[in-house]
Amino acid sequence: MLAMQFLSLKCNRTSQGAGADEIYMVVNGHRASAPEAPDFWSMDDGDSVGLNFFNSGFPPGVPETRFTITLMEEDTFEDDDLGTVSFTVNDFDWFDDFWNKIRELKFTGNDADYSLFYKFSDVL
Repeated sequence: MLAMQFLSLKCNRTSQGAGADEIYMVVNGHRASAPEAPDFWSMDDGDSVGLNFFNSGFPPGVPETRFTITLMEEDTFEDDDLGTVSFTVNDFDWFDDFWNKIRELKFTGNDADYSLFYKFSDVL
């Protein structure tokens, strides 16, 4: 199965500059994290967190399956959307070191600036 391996998340700037953000990810409509991970990551400017977990993946031959990743900031009354990125594997060049290339997604909603680093992996 083809899957995204989430490697790390870096906070370049918190949302609205109001101290630490409580960050979580939603992948294809489901809150995503490693089983032993906290409900959210408390992050301030310059912080990075190692992730090292996979999404659910999809079988080979289905490259049109869409990945949709949303970065959220947990708040007391209403969570803030820090941005959404959506793509299919067909959006990438399979001959450009597809399996080993570390890629970056940027999330800049609500005055925040986060970088999510990932790569594609073949998992069984």
